[in-house]
Amino acid sequence: MNALLVVRVIGLASTGLLAGIFVGYKAGPYHALRQVSSPVFVQFQRVVHEHYIRFMPPLLLAALLAAFTWLLLIRSQFGSVEFWLIAASTAGIAVIAVATRAVNVPLNTRLMTWDATNPPADLRAIWAPWDRVNTLRAFLSVAVLVMETLALGLRASGTSL
Repeated sequence: MNALLVVRVIGLASTGLLAGIFVGYKAGPYHALRQVSSPVFVQFQRVVHEHYIRFMPPLLLAALLAAFTWLLLIRSQFGSVEFWLIAASTAGIAVIAVATRAVNVPLNTRLMTWDATNPPADLRAIWAPWDRVNTLRAFLSVAVLVMETLALGLRASGTSL
């Protein structure tokens, strides 16, 4: 198995997992959390954070490094559809990483300091940027997954547009 194939598999797998996590949250817990009390909201988000903090950074890093490495490995095909799809997917993952670091991480850190029995009165307003960035991450991760799948499909079919 060659390096490019390994990078493509890692890229698709990690991006697919990210898309599943972000879209899954948006499809279920996001709606349920809008209906629960503030103490339950804080308690739930803390549990989620405690588990996700272990694997989300390595997963996001794997997706970013795989996309960037994929791009480097096909740089001789500059101008091809595969090259531009992977360039766009690399940029998309970079935006996800920057937005996560700028908004979600600080809010998660802040969340861990709140007293679950007496959360801030303006909890929903404080948390709103987290939800907006998560929506962005959901859409971008799906777009990245589609672009990487198309790039791989083009390569597999021998199509070079």
